[in-house]
Amino acid sequence: MEDLVLLNALGVHLVLIQSTRHAIDSYIGEQGLESAYHGHRRITDQPLLNRIVDLVSQNRLTFRGLFMRAQHRNRGKSSLISGNFVSAKPLGIHEGVNHQFTGSVRRIDASGIRRQLEIGSVVYLDHLAHSPAGELYNLASEEVAAETAVALNADKLILMGETPHCTDTEGERISELALALVGTTRSHQNNEMQRRLDAAERAVRGGVGRCHLLGAGIDGAILTELMTTDGTGTLIASQPAAPVRQARVDDLPGLIHLLAPMEEQGALVQRSRDKLEAEINHFFVIEQDGRILGSAALYPLETGCAELAALAVDHATTEQSIGTKLLKHIEEQARTLSIQTLFVLTTQASDWFKERGFEMSSVEALPENRQALYNYQRNSLILKKEL
Repeated sequence: MEDLVLLNALGVHLVLIQSTRHAIDSYIGEQGLESAYHGHRRITDQPLLNRIVDLVSQNRLTFRGLFMRAQHRNRGKSSLISGNFVSAKPLGIHEGVNHQFTGSVRRIDASGIRRQLEIGSVVYLDHLAHSPAGELYNLASEEVAAETAVALNADKLILMGETPHCTDTEGERISELALALVGTTRSHQNNEMQRRLDAAERAVRGGVGRCHLLGAGIDGAILTELMTTDGTGTLIASQPAAPVRQARVDDLPGLIHLLAPMEEQGALVQRSRDKLEAEINHFFVIEQDGRILGSAALYPLETGCAELAALAVDHATTEQSIGTKLLKHIEEQARTLSIQTLFVLTTQASDWFKERGFEMSSVEALPENRQALYNYQRNSLILKKEL
């Protein structure tokens, strides 16, 4: 809560959407009841709706108290505003199933919300909304969040839950996910994350610039995600913020500028402009705002083997984030070429590679065509990783 008050004090316009899904699940479990679902949507009958109204009201009062305390501690002055900014419509009957009091978003009063934001208020919404006919419906909080973000043309949508981030098939955190990959990633996430991914996809397709999936149990998750390069969650955007791409000849000036300091330090083998140009198809780069932030090269050797070379990162960036992103991309490229073993020769970064799964090796383990080119004067350490 204090992080939200701080962001608001810094001029960030905040719209907060409450979710009571866990509280509803706990109530149903305690009562020994079973929730009826159709797909991912809970079917809300009248007794359950009455209980949801109680839970939403309790959560709203608890939230208001926490907000007031955080404001007092940080000398904030904003008001917390709720209202009928969301109108609902019934889901009705789908595939023969009557959803009763489960509804969906009919309209977001974007102009009304903006008026409150412009005077510095924090807008607080829940997932209960009335239809124009005065009927009350239970909506999915993720849907309310996505539709509100789209209606406001928000810069960011942040979706928090128990699961802190998306994971790949190896169980590793996905820190950044392009919109085109959401579909293939969704299948191996849990139900909670799938709901958030659906909302994120809806929001980004609707024009929201960035969507962040964060863990509610991580202290400082919002500030860490928004104000550091690495963050703690998963960022979803129409295109990666700084994608890895194939290097081009017009990248040569930027590549030379990037590699020169490391060549002077002896961390990289010196390459002339002519050699770089001749080998440009082996290089991949990360570019942002016209500046090359990082590079890496992949040189196939004998069958099933390749060498990772010229991994370099601009000293002004977060080396861990950019370097790791380049390494993962090189590994993906190697796999597409049916490479099973990836070698790297380094004089100063062996620990960095060990932390990412490489193991110490020897000159004798190199393929013969690479052994012949080994520079004993540089005495580089040799590491390898089985892909």
